[in-house]
Amino acid sequence: MDTLALTVSAVFVALLFAIPLGVWAGLSDRFNRVVTPFLDLMQTMPTMVYLAPLTLFFQIGPSSATIATLIYAAPPTIRITAHAIRSVPETTVEAADSLGATRRQSLMKVLLPMSKRTVVMGVNQTIMAALAMVTIAALIDAPGLGKTVVQALQTLDVGTAFNAGLAIVVMAIVLDRVTTAASAREEAARLSKNRFITWRRPLLAAGAAVTAVLAYLSHTYLWAAEFPGEGSTGSTIRSTADSVATWVQDNLSGVTNAFRDVLTNSLLNPFQALLTDSPWWLVGAALIGLAVVLGGWRAGITTAVCVGLLVATGVWSDGMTTLASTLVATVLVMLLGIVFGVWMGRSALVDRLIRPTLDAAQVMPPFVYLVPFLALFGATRFTAIVAAIVYAAPVAMKIIADGVRNVPATTVEAATSAGCNTWQIITKVQLPMARGALTLATNQGLIYVLSMVVVGGLVGAGALGYDVVAGFSQGQLYGKGLAAGLAIVLLGVMFDRITQAAARRTSA
Repeated sequence: MDTLALTVSAVFVALLFAIPLGVWAGLSDRFNRVVTPFLDLMQTMPTMVYLAPLTLFFQIGPSSATIATLIYAAPPTIRITAHAIRSVPETTVEAADSLGATRRQSLMKVLLPMSKRTVVMGVNQTIMAALAMVTIAALIDAPGLGKTVVQALQTLDVGTAFNAGLAIVVMAIVLDRVTTAASAREEAARLSKNRFITWRRPLLAAGAAVTAVLAYLSHTYLWAAEFPGEGSTGSTIRSTADSVATWVQDNLSGVTNAFRDVLTNSLLNPFQALLTDSPWWLVGAALIGLAVVLGGWRAGITTAVCVGLLVATGVWSDGMTTLASTLVATVLVMLLGIVFGVWMGRSALVDRLIRPTLDAAQVMPPFVYLVPFLALFGATRFTAIVAAIVYAAPVAMKIIADGVRNVPATTVEAATSAGCNTWQIITKVQLPMARGALTLATNQGLIYVLSMVVVGGLVGAGALGYDVVAGFSQGQLYGKGLAAGLAIVLLGVMFDRITQAAARRTSA
């Protein structure tokens, strides 16, 4: 309930300014151009970085956690609301103007009602972002389930962490389904307004009355305020998770450790050594050249600025270590994304079977992913990399699946009639024609992996993630923690600009 209260409070305040800003961005091209860079920065900035400056002004506690959560959660609603306003057909707006509607009437009677369903989707995404941020805000003493997960991870208590993580997942699924159902309900109400008035409004009124009565009873009588039962299910879940973790560590440690060592020694360590041991100017020149080739001269300029600032932060070595882990994880994310994305894009049945799992995976807060891999691989950087892969893979799979599915059926049929087999159709037709989706999937995969860097610092990821975590826990390292947070932001902005520019050039 602490987590729910903090989430709802932050979302309510965020929506008070996010929806008006989204409407403004949807109506004004100039304001949209001004606000877009700030939204990009806010969405590429790791969640931990929000915590540092706020604790300087509001101290450690629930207030800072709530403010950080509402700031982090606002961008999705602003973006989606602006997109919803811009998606209303121009002919509809012109028809309202021809009938003498004022600008305010067009907004209130045409634009907002026709974009209501999409705006509710933005609210859904804001709730999911807020719930993810609330758990991370436990590092600055935010109450709720996040604090339980953090304490359990610090003591390697897999059972307690799994139990609290499961509660977070259940809450995320409930909030996701409620807002999604609200979106569908608004659409149904718009299409059948009379029926809605007939039976749904009295039902809503009755539900509100029952809720008010129950709230009154719980504040007045002790028997109504007491929690029912002793929570024995949680004890069972904890003991079961501990037993499974112990069995896995005793019986599968040889296999999991061998897999970890092979991937670390054959791929991660050589690439990390290449980046950290090479001169900074050589690595910087290579990154700038790659940006120019993939994204054009503007992406090259952005990369040059980011490289210069990254050198100035004084955490270049840790930045290159984080960069190596991020790129290795992104490559593995794209391999998984292509395999499963193509499979889903080519088969509607497979898509229906896999997509619900991907949807559930996307509503899980990042902390939850650390729990099972902590039991499998121990507190190492490999644990953080695997958790980042599992966290980022769903979005890459869905984007690639949609890209493959959007390849014209006539083109596939033409290739089939020319004698191409399945492998040739995939590699010569569908993937080349879905290269825009592949580039976008790479962009989102990088951002999602990078967002797990700081969280991975809690389980031995090292480098920038550890610097940020140490900066919060040790006062003398606070400055280095801020520098590491800035370095993570610079890496995120750099790769976001490169991949976005590459996606635009590919689409063109």
